[in-house]
Amino acid sequence: MQHETTPPFRFRTPPGWPTPSAEWVELHQAAEPAPGWSPAPGIPPAPEGWRFWAPVPRSFRGFVPAAARRVRVAQWIGLVVAILALAAVIVVAALGGLAVVGLLPLVAGIAVLVVCSARAGELADRTAASIRDDAAVWRRTEVPARARAAFPDLDEDAAVAAWEAAAWGLPTVRPFVADTAPKRSPLRHRTRTVVAVTAGAAALVLVVGATTAVDPVVRALQSDGQTLAYGLQDTAPDGSVPDDSGPDDDAPDQDAPDAGDQAPWTSDDGTVTASFIGDDETWQATCGAIDFADGCWSWQIDSECDGPARVTVGFSATEGGDDVRTDTRTVVLTSGRPLVLTEQGSEEWGGIRDVTCSTAPEHPVALTRSPLDSDAEDADGSWPDGCVDYGCAGWEVTPDTSCDSATVQFSVDEEVATLPGPHDLVVATALRAGEPVDVWAGGAWLPEDDATISQVTCG
Repeated sequence: MQHETTPPFRFRTPPGWPTPSAEWVELHQAAEPAPGWSPAPGIPPAPEGWRFWAPVPRSFRGFVPAAARRVRVAQWIGLVVAILALAAVIVVAALGGLAVVGLLPLVAGIAVLVVCSARAGELADRTAASIRDDAAVWRRTEVPARARAAFPDLDEDAAVAAWEAAAWGLPTVRPFVADTAPKRSPLRHRTRTVVAVTAGAAALVLVVGATTAVDPVVRALQSDGQTLAYGLQDTAPDGSVPDDSGPDDDAPDQDAPDAGDQAPWTSDDGTVTASFIGDDETWQATCGAIDFADGCWSWQIDSECDGPARVTVGFSATEGGDDVRTDTRTVVLTSGRPLVLTEQGSEEWGGIRDVTCSTAPEHPVALTRSPLDSDAEDADGSWPDGCVDYGCAGWEVTPDTSCDSATVQFSVDEEVATLPGPHDLVVATALRAGEPVDVWAGGAWLPEDDATISQVTCG
């Protein structure tokens, strides 16, 4: 671990505790304190079940063995085989053919996907245990050495006590006591959750495939021009094609359906197109850094014009119904550079209504900003969910004026999922004068390096 510039785990400070120094965190990687331990009298122990460590994705990946990359490739192969087999089953059943023959590759693909997900979780757990054990061995010699160097006038025990106190920023601290119970992996809960979700989704897909193969119900589901399963509209209320489906909860698998066969919205002169983002990876890399409790849509806009543009998005409660809400955003388009627009809402249907390139004046919001580093935490003690796999660049912004729905546009340099680098990302957030708020750009890792805030406007 000595050669790593960033440790693979960051310390999650319990409520009421001081934050230990980076040096202490480096030397105590993945070490769990004994139950009831706190740094000093008067400081409450951590809440029961508190997770003291969270992985730093980019750094942790450097410790994972090469076998994990092969497992990930096998995961993708299993996923692709399962998707193709399911598609074949549905198409053949819709045509009245013998769809049951597609069940064999469907089962095989699902089996590979589930087994590889479990294997990937096991490798991550083993890697975390190895990091913890190596740190413990290193700590036994390194802490006394660093303490003697920092406090040469004290004997070893006194020097170590003084070093630990300085690391916690306290006059005195209790000696750190590692838990003597069987060690738990900092990743165990997350890996079990991933495997459970994967297995559950795979079981659902298998049930759908088997049901479709045995009893071709596709024709019964196809009515009034609706696309199978997701109810995506063929024509929007204003006559454009298409109006895109929106989510009804915060589950990524439901919020980001596969909408790859949808025709994009196109302007009358053909210079602007807007496509609904339905694949899960790109959706997670854009909407995953947003609090999407009410649902999140994302669209990719490609334009041949440069400069300010007004984007109007409409939302309706029913397919083909009148808009119950419209949002208009002021963005800056760049020819040849895609812009991803994200919108939140609980309506069932949403779609691009208009994109107009113009020289309309912008309404910038005056604010101060400061980047959040890779160890920063938001208000609930962790990064947004989408940051774990795809990264986030975050800022704390404090506006001079209030705006109920401000438009924040980021420039993201990195390629992520299906999006090239560079690309632009637009998110909406409420601003209150003088109150700091965190804003996040998904698909990036470090502010002022992989991403920047291009502009903040009201509306």
